[in-house]
Amino acid sequence: MTAHRIFATFALLAVLGTAHATRVLEQPERSYELSLSQLTLPSTASGGLTIKACDACAYSTHVLSASTQYLVNNRPVPFADFSRIAGDRRGNRALAEQTVAGVFIDIDTGRVNRVSLNYRQ
Repeated sequence: MTAHRIFATFALLAVLGTAHATRVLEQPERSYELSLSQLTLPSTASGGLTIKACDACAYSTHVLSASTQYLVNNRPVPFADFSRIAGDRRGNRALAEQTVAGVFIDIDTGRVNRVSLNYRQ
């Protein structure tokens, strides 16, 4: 019985000992949630997209790469389809207001990891 208590005590100390350990969380990317009017896409997938994160913010341009992913309602699509869908929705004010664009930028390189459009269908 004493051996069980000693074992239980060491087990509890082992579990609780790591609960207060210092953890370093890295943020691999910076993300923006934008309206379509705050996002300007390039004409090709090898260009740079421009964002204006807020009314008082300056414009910033970020390079697209071959590994950039394009998502429409969480479904991967080619750049050409993504660009066409964004243009169609931008051209209709009601649809544009219902669309949220997400831009995810790698902090180390400044390159765009993902661009997304989300809306109700």
